[in-house]
Amino acid sequence: MKHLTVSGPAHRLVGAESARLGLTRTEYADAAVRYFAERSLNPVEAQAREGQLIMAEVKRLGDLVFSYLQEQERGLLLELVRSQLHQQAVQEQTLRVVENLLAPEGGEVLHKIQRKNQERIAEATAAGLAALDIKALNKGRKSGD
Repeated sequence: MKHLTVSGPAHRLVGAESARLGLTRTEYADAAVRYFAERSLNPVEAQAREGQLIMAEVKRLGDLVFSYLQEQERGLLLELVRSQLHQQAVQEQTLRVVENLLAPEGGEVLHKIQRKNQERIAEATAAGLAALDIKALNKGRKSGD
């Protein structure tokens, strides 16, 4: 058995930790030395480096989660807006149909009105989506693919 000199604070830490773990001071010191030697770690720098690596990984995972949530939100919002615009256009065209049905022409005019209303619904929905900055909404989706 060889002897090794350590500082007073380190000696107290070895004593406290070895007692907590139910080891002798020699067992604890041997295990600590083997840990750093087997991993080719510099014990003076290892703690700072491990902390930096952990923080970098936490940040990376946080960024991934945030990106995922943003993408989900974009998709939901786009579908909600599209549905709302379509519903609004349908309501407006329905009112026009009712107004025209009440007009004396009726019959053939109704078929023309229905075709025209379908076109207007599609145009109104497309115009509403175009009014939004769809490129900005889809930009995140394409870059996330």
